[in-house]
Amino acid sequence: MKKTIEFYNREVYGTTREYLANENDAKIILQLTGKKTVTSVERELIRDLSGGLVDFKQILPPCKK
Repeated sequence: MKKTIEFYNREVYGTTREYLANENDAKIILQLTGKKTVTSVERELIRDLSGGLVDFKQILPPCKK
């Protein structure tokens, strides 16, 4: 079964960062990489490692409260 992980971009001090929308997915990525964000390279490596069973989809960032 294919899994789609949603992420969004956010500017942090002038640098664009990619955050995962799902908290559980974010915790797994934190354990794997030691970071709260992902990069396009990491996304591609995860896609390759899973044999295409993990895909990423960019979404709009959540509204700030």
